[in-house]
Amino acid sequence: MGVRARLTRVIYRRVRCTATTADLMQDTFLRFWERPNVLRDVADLAGYFMVTGRNLALDHERRKKIAPFVDGIEGLESISDPTPSAETATMDRQELRRLQVGIEKLPPQARQVFMLSRLEGLTYVQIGEQLGISPKTVFGHMVVALDRLRAEMKTGD
Repeated sequence: MGVRARLTRVIYRRVRCTATTADLMQDTFLRFWERPNVLRDVADLAGYFMVTGRNLALDHERRKKIAPFVDGIEGLESISDPTPSAETATMDRQELRRLQVGIEKLPPQARQVFMLSRLEGLTYVQIGEQLGISPKTVFGHMVVALDRLRAEMKTGD
């Protein structure tokens, strides 16, 4: 089961609403794109997605509980503006572009291993079976991918 399916199940169990689940899924993936340094700091991106999604669902439930005490949801939005500043948005777009360029520069097999692991949530054994290579070789490609992506992201710091 891929990351997306597992994450959907985790969020839905908490909020019990398909539309809210879809919104929180999008928010979870947006958090990843807003924080490209996650590739440098987090070894398990699937775990990052699970924790982030679960936390967003918990926050959603907490807001629902306090909303009756505030003058509607609009009252909550006026407390803190979650919209990033124009400067932050520009910096985030630049970071995202660097990340995309870094992924595109990866050797084809390393890029494929990275995508299958980090976006599809496959294990090294599953990736090896799919690509016809050993899990040890998959690990080697992942090391190359992560090292190169970290280096690519550091060039802009």
